[in-house]
Amino acid sequence: MKRLIYIIVVLLISSCANAPSMDKKSTSEEILFEASDSKMDDSSILKEKLTTYFDLLKLKEKHPDFATDLNSQLQNLSQNKIIEVKNLEASSIENISISNNVLKVSDSIERIKITYNIMHKDSTIKDSIFAYKTSTEIIIDGYPVKSFDIKFAKE
Repeated sequence: MKRLIYIIVVLLISSCANAPSMDKKSTSEEILFEASDSKMDDSSILKEKLTTYFDLLKLKEKHPDFATDLNSQLQNLSQNKIIEVKNLEASSIENISISNNVLKVSDSIERIKITYNIMHKDSTIKDSIFAYKTSTEIIIDGYPVKSFDIKFAKE
């Protein structure tokens, strides 16, 4: 019985040792391929960032003692100054739509108009904001990857 167990263990170990090892290049190509498959499109990222911006504004209104930390986060999402919206605590934003008219400000900066509705308990306010998308290309392990930053501004 002992011999049978030793034979099975040896066969198991030798069969596992025959698997080809993955080198660094094939692993990084596989990761880049998976990352390119899971990309979100620009409109969903813009919607998510805008929702985050308004959530931070709501938090700032609800918890003024955290205003300094929230102001720094809001400033990172703002082009010039932080946009103030009154009575935002008991409201939500809905019907976010991104305009197809994209204005190229420079080689790496695009201005995109976003319209949305601020839903209060008893009213709806239609509003718009501009998103400035700054695109850059960075090199990761020898492969170019597109990166971008989004900032919001009222005009």
